[in-house]
Amino acid sequence: MKVTNYFLEIYYRLWILFLTWLLNFLVAYTYKEEIVYLLGQHQQNIFPYFISTNLTEIFFVFIKLSFFLGFYFLYPIFLIQLALFLIPALYKYEYLIIRNLFFISILLYTITTCFTYEIFLRYCWKFFNSFQLNAEENLVSIHLETRIADYLNFFIETFLLLNIVLHIFFVFILFLYRITLNYIIQYRKFFYLAFFLFATLITPPDIVSQIIVGFIFFMSFEIFLFSLFLSKEYRKGE
Repeated sequence: MKVTNYFLEIYYRLWILFLTWLLNFLVAYTYKEEIVYLLGQHQQNIFPYFISTNLTEIFFVFIKLSFFLGFYFLYPIFLIQLALFLIPALYKYEYLIIRNLFFISILLYTITTCFTYEIFLRYCWKFFNSFQLNAEENLVSIHLETRIADYLNFFIETFLLLNIVLHIFFVFILFLYRITLNYIIQYRKFFYLAFFLFATLITPPDIVSQIIVGFIFFMSFEIFLFSLFLSKEYRKGE
């Protein structure tokens, strides 16, 4: 009987997730023009300007954008539903661990969303637009006209990649927490090298963005080491 109840609960929670996704999809499609405007406002134009090279491209871009936003904004609801399903079967210490992990995951998701939209996309527009060439000042004229389907793919890949990177970094921090502090300090230089190599892989091909992202990883790592040192000293003093 309990197994049946579990499957029934899963069934209801999946329906909740589906209806939430459907609502997100409908809202995103209803306000598709406003969303495209917000995504393109980083251009150096008064109004965002995109081009389309296929008869059905604009329609499918709107559908794809709505699908993505429907799933993207479903993530916090998915974590909440998963937590509500797991909590009754957990001990108190397990509940605290799951609660903290889910809270940090939602926090990373929120930070990534704000950082990507407010800073990263704006910086990408500014960086790649700088490669345009004016015939009055150069031997050739190269003008950027962004295809809306290509920009949507770039937008989706950027949001997903940065979310995955931050969550991987969080898992990496948890791994460091499991090993000894002396081991981390001894091989600290290898961690620094790995951070800057990873920053090179996930950033645009310019040295400034690589240094900035690598420095963010570096500072996060140092803050983690300092907090780990304080926690260990606090435990020794108890």
